[in-house]
Amino acid sequence: MKRKTLMIACKVLKHQIEQLGPIPHDIVYVEQGLHRTPQKLNKELQQVIYGSKDYDDLLLGYGLCSRSVIGLRPYPHQRMVIPRTDDCIAISMGLRSRYLEEFKKNPGTYYFTTGWVEVGDDPYTEYQKTLAKYGQEIADWTIRGYIKNYRRAVFINTSPNDTEEAKAYTKNFAKFFNLEYDEMDGSLDFLKKLVFGPWDEDFVVLTNGQSPEDEMFQDRCE
Repeated sequence: MKRKTLMIACKVLKHQIEQLGPIPHDIVYVEQGLHRTPQKLNKELQQVIYGSKDYDDLLLGYGLCSRSVIGLRPYPHQRMVIPRTDDCIAISMGLRSRYLEEFKKNPGTYYFTTGWVEVGDDPYTEYQKTLAKYGQEIADWTIRGYIKNYRRAVFINTSPNDTEEAKAYTKNFAKFFNLEYDEMDGSLDFLKKLVFGPWDEDFVVLTNGQSPEDEMFQDRCE
């Protein structure tokens, strides 16, 4: 009998997932904003898992994500597959090893994709919210804490259908914060492996109700 699979993914990845063509699994997208509150994201993911009893396999469109996936509890009959990486940036780059290399070479980089621009929050959107609520002085003071460790903004090209609007937003983001702007070619390969397999060393594969633990993501960037 064919195994029934549910994919639980961050909404930021929706644009990229749609580029893969027909997906042979059911998909639930979770709001990106929960990344800022890992405990809330963990609870939201667990609630989706609680409602997934009829599925044999769970594919998580998440990395470690500030430990949001740690302790998630699938049903004993389920297999759960999670990319062995920090976050969706490595997924967008196409290779976990490439992400690790880029992180070491250029740690002060803020990455964007079309999906991130369409549904994600970033320091500029946070600045605008703070400006509207508290005024210029507090907004300027607050944003320095958000952006002080960054020196460049990079747009990751993940498919020919990436929008010019998303690239323009990234350029404006870089200009506003006085950062260097750059682009790099990403890939759908990592995401394709998550959706279709094989689940190799780039993935944490859990069975028999096992929960994700920190040491399972030991190759992540520190």
